[in-house]
Amino acid sequence: MFNDALYDLGDANQTARERGEALGINALTLRNMRIGQVIRMVREWVHERPGLAKTDPESAIFLSSLIALKTDEANALLAVTPQGGKTSADVQVRLASVSLVTMKQLLDLQAENRLSGQMANMAVWSQVPARMQA
Repeated sequence: MFNDALYDLGDANQTARERGEALGINALTLRNMRIGQVIRMVREWVHERPGLAKTDPESAIFLSSLIALKTDEANALLAVTPQGGKTSADVQVRLASVSLVTMKQLLDLQAENRLSGQMANMAVWSQVPARMQA
């Protein structure tokens, strides 16, 4: 899940590698990236394109797969620029490990075009402890 959009990443390592290559990022660079570098990339890309999670699925899937790969547990990513945010450092990032049951329910809602940001927030982000913020 990236914000309020759900994607099937398949094998996170393979997806990150394939999407990275398509974006001109080689496998060695991806392998050597640390989670802090990935979070910085998320912040920069979301700052440049605030609606990226829905308007650019290819980039959203790439970033989501990197988060999944580098954390080994996160399957949900929230990245938003607060009102008045001026730089990529202002983009707020949260990670979560959401149960498969919850993810399936949200995926079903998305398939029926009934998933809203408010629903995603109530099901996932309002439940995540503050310590999960990046």
